[in-house]
Amino acid sequence: MSAIADNERLSTGLSFLTRPLRQRLKLSPADALFETRGFSASNAASRSELERIGSVFIGGFNAALTADDLAPVLQHVESISLADRGFAAEGATMGAAVADALPFGRSLLPQCVAAFSADFTYLAHVGAGWALARIPWRRKRILAPLDPIHGWLAVDGLGFHDTYFHHRDIVAGWRRKKSGYASEAYDQGIGRALWFVSGGSVTGAVRLISSFAVERRRDLWSGLGLAMAYAGPTADDDVIDALEAAGGNVAHFAQGVAFACEARVRGGLTPDHTKTVAQNVWNRTPSEVAVLVREFRRDLPQSETNPPRYQIWRAKVAHAFPRSARRLS
Repeated sequence: MSAIADNERLSTGLSFLTRPLRQRLKLSPADALFETRGFSASNAASRSELERIGSVFIGGFNAALTADDLAPVLQHVESISLADRGFAAEGATMGAAVADALPFGRSLLPQCVAAFSADFTYLAHVGAGWALARIPWRRKRILAPLDPIHGWLAVDGLGFHDTYFHHRDIVAGWRRKKSGYASEAYDQGIGRALWFVSGGSVTGAVRLISSFAVERRRDLWSGLGLAMAYAGPTADDDVIDALEAAGGNVAHFAQGVAFACEARVRGGLTPDHTKTVAQNVWNRTPSEVAVLVREFRRDLPQSETNPPRYQIWRAKVAHAFPRSARRLS
């Protein structure tokens, strides 16, 4: 038997020692409730849907946290409906990173990132970012297996985590990333989370974005567009209201929508609300928008640049909005 196999077998045998600790670190389904989080609950239907999404994420987190290997993690994620599977993969990636940080960890995070690379790579990278908030001392190990371009989504995930769990502090001005491009990626995550904080209300989300400094709003709008198109629930009127309120940030809002389309198409199922947003913003189907996003991804430089390639990608998509959308508000 090889040394690698011996180590794997030893790790499997010792992992039971951390099971009580892993059980205590599990998140409660109540953590997804608006009442727990202090989020706005202006619309009962939106509240129910966003709470359900949170519970799917928590289920994925708990499954990976308590698993001894990758198999039960994949089994759990695959048991979730295809429309919600990305949220489960996101939570599972966070749980894997936390599990790895415990004694006798088995490097589950790299396995999850690889396993989800085909269908849910973006969600997996965001999930790794949630873990950055909980175990920041593992930063290098968390970032190591990530794609060098998609890796910025981990910082986005960090911003989402901080807003989801500490939205009052975030709205009051606190933020973990304050300089460099990391602060911009972080704000994208904040923008996504504001959709949840506002209870799926465009009016509420716009009001919150307007409370931030002007120079931060383009990234917040990008995050809001992504959340509305990926998570939903979103109706035609919601999108029209958002387009009108975005003003000079409308192309950044559209860029977030486009990235959501790519993530949904890649995940194998495009919900009706994603189709609604894509049609109203880009006047195209999600599949057509996803093609555009992928074309710009392929044209990126082969090595890292300043600004980062991820930002170049976002900027190219945003710049394409006025030229590619055949109907503008």
